[in-house]
Amino acid sequence: MKKLPVYILIIVLIALLPACDDGFEEMNEDPNNPTEVPTSYVLAGAQTKLMEELFGLYNESSKWNLVGMRYMQFWTSTLYTDIDRYVTIEGDFTPVYYKGLRDLQELINLNSDPETAAQAAFSGPNQNQIAVARILKAYAFHNLSDIWGDIPYSQTLLGSENVAPVYDPQEQIYESLMQELDEAYAQIEESAGNIEGDLIYGGDVSQWKLFAQSLRLRLGMRLSEAKPALAQAIVSDAIQKGVFSSNAQNATFAYNEQVPFVNPWYTEFHLETITLAVSNTMIDKLIALNDPRLAAFAERAEALGEYVGMPYGVNAAIAGSIKNEEVSLPADQITEPTYPALLQTYSEVLFLRAEAAARGWTGEDASQLYKDAIAASFEQWGIAETELEAYLAQEELAFDTDNFKASIGNQKWLALYMQGMEAWAEWRRLDYPLLQPAPDAAAGRDIPRRRGYPLSEISLNQKNYEEAIARQGPDLLSTPVWWDK
Repeated sequence: MKKLPVYILIIVLIALLPACDDGFEEMNEDPNNPTEVPTSYVLAGAQTKLMEELFGLYNESSKWNLVGMRYMQFWTSTLYTDIDRYVTIEGDFTPVYYKGLRDLQELINLNSDPETAAQAAFSGPNQNQIAVARILKAYAFHNLSDIWGDIPYSQTLLGSENVAPVYDPQEQIYESLMQELDEAYAQIEESAGNIEGDLIYGGDVSQWKLFAQSLRLRLGMRLSEAKPALAQAIVSDAIQKGVFSSNAQNATFAYNEQVPFVNPWYTEFHLETITLAVSNTMIDKLIALNDPRLAAFAERAEALGEYVGMPYGVNAAIAGSIKNEEVSLPADQITEPTYPALLQTYSEVLFLRAEAAARGWTGEDASQLYKDAIAASFEQWGIAETELEAYLAQEELAFDTDNFKASIGNQKWLALYMQGMEAWAEWRRLDYPLLQPAPDAAAGRDIPRRRGYPLSEISLNQKNYEEAIARQGPDLLSTPVWWDK
């Protein structure tokens, strides 16, 4: 899966698919004669394009993992500080629809249509290909909804049947996604065989079943303050059906050693002008906790020989006056060509289980699960097990049953390093850690609770846009999404 020929075939696939860059009408056009390529290419291309939009480098259309990492003060800019200072309100969600979601829907269509299903089955059992596409769609849609709140959902990916889709309420989207994940989980038949073209689990459908319920666990817990009864039912059911039980099951997207299919941070830190560094918020916290993950997260400042965080959220003049060699850049392993995109990890699952136990939703031991979650993060980052006991012995690390949100929120924030979208969502839900807004925040703004809708929607989909605003609240960074109570 990681060899160059696979990616050459992906390029062929992308070349065969239509270019769609002008909103829902173009993005929903059907691909030209998709039966000309195996569905394994469609899956590989869909995953690649989806990861490009969610985990790629920042540009004018935004790459959302990096935006989350900067809102959560993991990294900050050494030059262009607008994101760190919350200057821009709007963000464009349409590329995710036409660069990944559309192809996933096409994969479902090809495996569902009796005229194409037999050909599609050469890439693996039809029902397993469909189920994997459904799980990935749920992953993408939940991230989009976490960023904007109400979004086009039920009427999207329908081709020319609807070029101005309604914005579904986030509550309905979440309930639909949790059902979708459970149905996809049940749809997978392990005995039928694995699939081809999968750059996340190498086609192993047993792993996809675990990811479906682990993701469902995440979504269920997201409703903890908005719909606690439903959250408890979903969380308990997901745990019972089976979630990640080791780091070997982490959902990660495999990058390649060949440009342009490399980890985007390799491009940023080795092929282009470096404009990002690890923030002082992160470095200072790791130092204060004697956290051995420090060396796995960051490098020592080249000119100083020690760990120095880049001041977070300062104006461009101040940022530009600090040389890159005077601050800590991300650790070498993070900028290797094959360092993967992290969709979900065992550590996150353990933190979710710890929280469920602390809320009294399960009979598990919350304190032990909390410690296990930290241990899983250490293992994920290559930290020796011998470092764990001393770390956990610190008073600040003791699990606080009376304020489990603080204990879990602070440590989960560290464990979600490099997972900006999820860190941002959980910070909004748990209200920890107690991050301070950027000192040079635009217009005195606080840390964003969402992003504003793309300007194109005001002209191309105005009626549905206005209905969403009337229901959800002003189209501002400060308006919370539905589950953010």
